[in-house]
Amino acid sequence: MDIEVVVPYGLDGNLGAEYNRIMENIKDWVLFLDHDILILNKHWYKACVDAINRHGHKAGWISCMTNRIYCPDQKCGVDVNNDNICFHIDVANSLWSKHNSKTYSPNSGVPFSGFFILTHKKAWEDTGGFIDGFLGIDNDYYSKIIGKGYETYIMPGIYSYHIYNKKSLMSD
Repeated sequence: MDIEVVVPYGLDGNLGAEYNRIMENIKDWVLFLDHDILILNKHWYKACVDAINRHGHKAGWISCMTNRIYCPDQKCGVDVNNDNICFHIDVANSLWSKHNSKTYSPNSGVPFSGFFILTHKKAWEDTGGFIDGFLGIDNDYYSKIIGKGYETYIMPGIYSYHIYNKKSLMSD
């Protein structure tokens, strides 16, 4: 099984249109990643494949854990003010040791944030795709996934450090 891994960049701020453009060319599964995250677990791709094998196409969106995010199902509760990369690597290793490639269904009712969207072509087609724009495209897609009867899952053993608003760590 192949998973296309993409860090999209929406021209003119239209990230939804860029997601849709990419989805038109995807064979089956795709992983959309935000530009401001670092996946700090070397097992992330294996965990994605395991989750797909476990849940198949009934899963419309599979995500992971992070430090800075609104959705409580995706937040792992680490010190968001700690920008020491070694700290975040330790968090990633600890979560993997505890959870490995397990998945669970969220229960908060809060839509996922789109920093890590593992989805597939059929779900995208069934939902009518992503709305145009930048803000809210993840919430809209999540709601449409749920509305079409797809399930959503979290991989608690996979951690991505969400740099978020740390422009000093990134060069132009």
